[in-house]
Amino acid sequence: MKQGRVNATYEESYIKKTRTFPVGKTVLLIVILLIQIGIIVAAFHFEPQPQDRIHQYDVTVDTKNDGSLDISYHLVWEALDTSEELTWIEIGMANENYSVYPESVSDTIRYYTQEYYDGEVHLRLDLDRPYIGGEMLEFSFKINLKDMLCKDADGYFYEFIPCWFNTTPVESYSFRWAEDGRIQSVSASKRQAGFFVWSGSLECGEYVPMTVRYGKDSFNGCATVNYQPFDDDGAYNSLNEDKTAIIVLAFLGAAFLIIFQVWVVDSVVSYHRGRGFLTGHGFHVHAYGRSNPYYIRAVNRYNATHSHSSGHHRSGGCACACACACACAGGGRAGCSQKDTYGKKQISREQT
Repeated sequence: MKQGRVNATYEESYIKKTRTFPVGKTVLLIVILLIQIGIIVAAFHFEPQPQDRIHQYDVTVDTKNDGSLDISYHLVWEALDTSEELTWIEIGMANENYSVYPESVSDTIRYYTQEYYDGEVHLRLDLDRPYIGGEMLEFSFKINLKDMLCKDADGYFYEFIPCWFNTTPVESYSFRWAEDGRIQSVSASKRQAGFFVWSGSLECGEYVPMTVRYGKDSFNGCATVNYQPFDDDGAYNSLNEDKTAIIVLAFLGAAFLIIFQVWVVDSVVSYHRGRGFLTGHGFHVHAYGRSNPYYIRAVNRYNATHSHSSGHHRSGGCACACACACACAGGGRAGCSQKDTYGKKQISREQT
């Protein structure tokens, strides 16, 4: 046998006959693919669960002659989390110029605190006891809210957005504005029993603007404030954000597994000897530039079988294989409010 012929092909028919299919790595490839599919499917089916759920959210607004608003709140709240107790709730306010009617506060509220921080105004309600998964809480209170009346060329108007909840869905809400002969237009969808009514359900972070317009002579002599368009930067759906984060992590995990897939696919492809992919009898370097272990293994088998050949032949074959191998190896559970522009202030009042 000629030396050139041996170095070039190592007997093509013999190498084809002695090489083995990488069964183990093929199985590993299938397992990795199934894991990737499972991770992504599970991420898309993952549904984050809220800590709480509001079954009923009622807000009733009554306009006072001085332009302020009397606003009554009534909520039916269920604590869903079994690992963390619900002991307080924050209700966002439009501005800090509000006062609570003490007699209106329900017995389920132990005490309340008017809070203002980070440019937002809240009424913190500390509950009469801790509530945990499956327990229902019903509470109510009433406030008087000033500095809400605005005026433009068409007359007077209010734009009031009741507190929304970024982490808590609302099954049913009913926002009502008392009818008044001075009202010219409202954004409500219906009228019912002496009230204009906004109703429906709310996902986390959803809110409902209540816009009511009055005639030009409706509030003569009453103080007004400059209208500021609503800023909803603080409104978001935390459950959707959690789901998005899980999906992103799932894709990152699947992408990480691609590193192993490349290695496994490379080994499977190299069964047919690399650069020709599924054609050809084989090469000493396969598709991704690394040494082809299956080819080298076949060469070694060939050399062992043909040990009767000359030493020069064995030396030449080994030198070529080793040289190629070396060369390639280097290769709050809280509700939200619009930001206000007043200074920081905190007032605590025990229930009376």
